[in-house]
Amino acid sequence: MTTRRAFLRGALAAAPTFAFAPHGWPRARGAPFDLVLRGGTVVDGTGAPGRPADVAIRGDRIAEVGDIGSVEAARVIDVRGLVVAPGFVDAHAHSDLRRQPTAASKVLQGVTIDVCGPDGGSPFPDAADADEPKERACADFAAWRQQHGAIAIDIGAYVGHGTVRQHVLGPVGRAPSGDELAAMRRLLATAFEQGALGLSSGLEYFPGNAAATDELVQLCKVAAAHDRPYVTHIRNEDDRVVEAVDEAIAIARRSGAPLLVSHLKIGGSANWPKLEAVLARIEAARKDHEVHADCYPYDAWHTSLATNFPAWSKEGGRFVERLQDPAERERMRAETEAAVAANGGWGTLMLGNGLAAVDRDLLGQRLDAAARERSVEPFQLACDLLTRGNVSILGFGIREDQMDTILCQPWCLVASDGSAAVASGRTGHPRSFGTFPRVFRRHVRELGRLSVEEAVRKMTSLPATVLRLADRGTIAAGRLASLVAFDAAAFTDRATWLEPQRYAEGVRFLVVNGAVAVDAGTPTGVRAGRVVARQAAPAPRVQR
Repeated sequence: MTTRRAFLRGALAAAPTFAFAPHGWPRARGAPFDLVLRGGTVVDGTGAPGRPADVAIRGDRIAEVGDIGSVEAARVIDVRGLVVAPGFVDAHAHSDLRRQPTAASKVLQGVTIDVCGPDGGSPFPDAADADEPKERACADFAAWRQQHGAIAIDIGAYVGHGTVRQHVLGPVGRAPSGDELAAMRRLLATAFEQGALGLSSGLEYFPGNAAATDELVQLCKVAAAHDRPYVTHIRNEDDRVVEAVDEAIAIARRSGAPLLVSHLKIGGSANWPKLEAVLARIEAARKDHEVHADCYPYDAWHTSLATNFPAWSKEGGRFVERLQDPAERERMRAETEAAVAANGGWGTLMLGNGLAAVDRDLLGQRLDAAARERSVEPFQLACDLLTRGNVSILGFGIREDQMDTILCQPWCLVASDGSAAVASGRTGHPRSFGTFPRVFRRHVRELGRLSVEEAVRKMTSLPATVLRLADRGTIAAGRLASLVAFDAAAFTDRATWLEPQRYAEGVRFLVVNGAVAVDAGTPTGVRAGRVVARQAAPAPRVQR
């Protein structure tokens, strides 16, 4: 590899013969390429066997793939012994690159695009609340796009059903009127026309859980008309998971929208035998409709403790007020305890971030043990904690070998359900820092259930196909030059449940739109990312 010092000496010596290249380094006049990755094993994202090849880049595009020879380039990087793959596509992310523009946890995983706005909650239209001050609220996708300055990786967004519903109806649990449904449809159409990548729903969360199937069908017809997928956190992931999968498939079929089931899993030991039925439902649906799922390689989920409480308790924005009323608490008890039991009980819930200062000694404890320490019932402790903070939980009600089975299905893509972050403490879920390398460590090297080529496909061309991102996901001339070069034997996650904010290892180089974002294992600080808007012309529907 040409060292930075040697390159700069050469550049200064030859200064009169150089011009400035778009991505930040000088280019010799007449040199055909800006950057060449030489001598790596190219795994092109299609699932085809890896092959020795050079990759040449001009501007923000791949110019040539193959034996390029000793051509001139502004920079040549020796990547012998490394896998060169398309940059990874995280199709289910909770990132806000306006707040975390360096995307440190993602660049060190090889991710070059995050897609935010899943689970029914998008940053537009008008997403203003306690966590999203009015100055960051966005009237529509176009306004959200304009708020991004220089960012390290690309970002796209779904439009969230829950956000649209609350924008039109307010925080209520009733069905929309005809006029309100029409208004919701218009907001969706505007979002798609401006470039939103799909329609997401969160049917376990308020207000999404107040929506009937017919409402979702009517909205998904707008997505279908714009060739956008319906991306759904289904209505139930435990005791009624089969019925919830059936509903998602019915919505997709009735509307014509492609279906992407978010973070597919089964919670609660009593429900684990249902996996075979869930997989069979999806396989059957794929015979006549486009159906995919995404999955993360962990045996715990991460969400708000409030998710276990009934939908009606959140209506009107009065959840905390109701929790402070003893009579209202008792009204919530049966539904809440039933929801927790379906996922495996209070002992499967680990307390995470969002605890008030007086409760932070409970961080990392299981909720039943924390309740014993405080000499109260688990339900009462949960209520008390939520009156003082927006508490998150890690839920250990899913089985790791079942997650392995789901992730290894050929129609399942890898997605983190995490966020772009900078290491700053010990809270959160390790998936924000370790999802993509963990697949290589566990499923490729340890279990041997995936080849390197198939793991790469699940992170690149498969999500790019689902999202109709025609210019990324594979390595070929003319595609965007967003690439990762990693050591397949050393690419690994370091984030754990107790230390979730530990960066991954093994990514040696990352190129984002032609610019080097990770150089010899170290982030460069270069911010060549963009906001991704869907192209107007639909790409063909392809299943695998």
